[in-house]
Amino acid sequence: MATLQGLAHDYAKRIKDAIKSDGFINKSKIDPKDFINSKTQQEIKAVKRDIDGITYQLTNKAITEDDKRIIIDEINRELGLPRTVQKNFQLNESASNDDLSDLADVIENMLGGKK
Repeated sequence: MATLQGLAHDYAKRIKDAIKSDGFINKSKIDPKDFINSKTQQEIKAVKRDIDGITYQLTNKAITEDDKRIIIDEINRELGLPRTVQKNFQLNESASNDDLSDLADVIENMLGGKK
């Protein structure tokens, strides 16, 4: 198994690539409806599933919740999210409308479109 930081780096890159693929650019205003079935939303859900499925190589047991938190915190750091945004940002499998609105705000903040 790769290191937790290495996994996080790969996951963050996948999310960044999806953001770019969806055309979300610096200083852009993002509407929550832009996320419905977007590549960004799909990739965030895929990353969440991947993290939930990680097992330790030697024991084949699922990684601990603490290790999952380390990976998610590192993804947040790699995405350049401010600490205040990181606290509220969770990788969500079943995103509600409020979650999508929060995600829009998170990515807007990441891209510098909101002050």
